[in-house]
Amino acid sequence: MKPSFAVQSVLIVILFTLISCGGSGGTGKAAYYVVDGNPTNAGGKAFIDNRQYAKKANTESLRDDGIHDHENPAIETLQEPEKALGKFPYDRRGGVDWVQAINKGEIKPREGLNATDYQLVMDMNILFTDTGDMPHILFPHKQHTQWLDCSNCHPKIFTPQKGSNNISMDGILAGEHCGRCHDKVAFSLWICERCHNTPHAGSGPAWWDQNKQN
Repeated sequence: MKPSFAVQSVLIVILFTLISCGGSGGTGKAAYYVVDGNPTNAGGKAFIDNRQYAKKANTESLRDDGIHDHENPAIETLQEPEKALGKFPYDRRGGVDWVQAINKGEIKPREGLNATDYQLVMDMNILFTDTGDMPHILFPHKQHTQWLDCSNCHPKIFTPQKGSNNISMDGILAGEHCGRCHDKVAFSLWICERCHNTPHAGSGPAWWDQNKQN
């Protein structure tokens, strides 16, 4: 007997919920996210949001990255990521913390192609308050303009005018706005506190201060 439309609808909702939420033992990007207590302590408060505490920078060999042809002898002329990136400071997910690398003097990006080029570093913050229950976002121009020219972001990605950019997490996760770089060449989108860094009355305490990696 074919189930009724109502029963089919309930089954579809249950199936979608299971697929979307996953289980506590999932191994994908939505694994346990320990918010308080020792991250190795099973009694800590856990969220399905993949908080990892890396012990070293996570890299993948050229032979296993699915990009390089491991049968081509020319691969031997390339530097392995572990050798290139392994000694840099890293964040709690094992990604290279490029801001720390600059601050510690471990790297010094060139200001341009020519020796006479000048890089304008803007020490100006912008506070985004339309974040709901999440902490507000204090966006620092300084850490971005130590690497990038204004034209890298303005006006194609962000119109430099208040209220002109409809920034959303959906858009960012789809590779728009901040997602043009973050989760690609810049730090992971899953380190929420790197952006949502300013608690307010409705957001609760700063959870990220409890288990700092560095």
